[in-house]
Amino acid sequence: MSAGRATWLMAVGIGLAAFAGTDVRLDRALAQNAEIQAAAEPPALITVGATSLRPTIAPECANRTDVLGVSRVVEIDTSRGPYFGEQYKGLEDDFLNFGEVVITFDDGPMRRHTIPVLDALDEQCTKATFFAVGRMAVSDPTTLQEVQDRGHTIATHTWSHKNLASLGADAMKREIELGFSAVAAAVDKPIAPFFRFPYLGHSKASRAYLESRGIGVFGIHVDSQDFRTRNAAVMQRTLLNRLERNGKGILLFHDIQVSTARGIRELLAELKTRGFRVVHIVPKQAATTLPEFDAVAAKSIKGRKKATTKAPLADRAVTWPVAGEEAAPPAERPAPPPPQAERRAPPAVKDWANPDNDPWQLRSMGQ
Repeated sequence: MSAGRATWLMAVGIGLAAFAGTDVRLDRALAQNAEIQAAAEPPALITVGATSLRPTIAPECANRTDVLGVSRVVEIDTSRGPYFGEQYKGLEDDFLNFGEVVITFDDGPMRRHTIPVLDALDEQCTKATFFAVGRMAVSDPTTLQEVQDRGHTIATHTWSHKNLASLGADAMKREIELGFSAVAAAVDKPIAPFFRFPYLGHSKASRAYLESRGIGVFGIHVDSQDFRTRNAAVMQRTLLNRLERNGKGILLFHDIQVSTARGIRELLAELKTRGFRVVHIVPKQAATTLPEFDAVAAKSIKGRKKATTKAPLADRAVTWPVAGEEAAPPAERPAPPPPQAERRAPPAVKDWANPDNDPWQLRSMGQ
């Protein structure tokens, strides 16, 4: 980007801040910015060595100006454990220019919602980063492989979506490492050393551990709040209003949420209309996994394949129930035993790796 264009972008940003609360609309400035960008030669994609982690652009998307596309690709070196997102002020490596966005999705895969998301991204010839949960990846490796095959970046979001801020050192390490091993095993290809904390919750210990492993931590700038509604229009309005105020940023969606599955197509088209530009992130090097957790992940994948072979209808996630499905009729119960003296139940043992009673499960499934 030329020094003149960078100066112009900075001036627009300052001007918009000064006019906050007036009738000046951000999309007008973005449209002007888009005209300048269109006049420039599109930047070349960055080649990421022999790991082939750069996104692939379909031939039918080449030189198209009627779609959102990919404005530029940013290669990220995570060797020093960088941070991105407004949650890490003072630490953030801000690589976005005014009017640029990074599209990200958390918590998947879930085929019935992830596939519509992928189709919408394909229609706009654009790319995103998917922060997959390890258990979801093991439950549905086919869908995650499709995400990879369509040229998107695969990152991780722990093994079972636990809040790492509340975990001890061993449990925290297992959540992180088993997440990376499971997701890498599910796609059977290198994945990015990119990570997002569930609930954006972290501790000094968890951040230090990720830094020691050379993993980049991604927060967000603009939240779609798609988990709060099943209404696509509400999700779109929330995201666009917040993005207009911020002017750029890392966008957060969830590819397990119905509002995103239903509304992402129109939202991407609106981003194009308003002149926003997509920046796709790729890693300079692939993530490394640890053998002891690779073994656990391989066992989980093997068990999943065995379950699918025995029950072909098990091609949906076996980790969590799917909301809205009709439950099987209850079996006949035997007669209750004679009443006995009341006994106090033993205290429940908290299994940090078991999401069965996790409130996140209920929210994410729309219950």
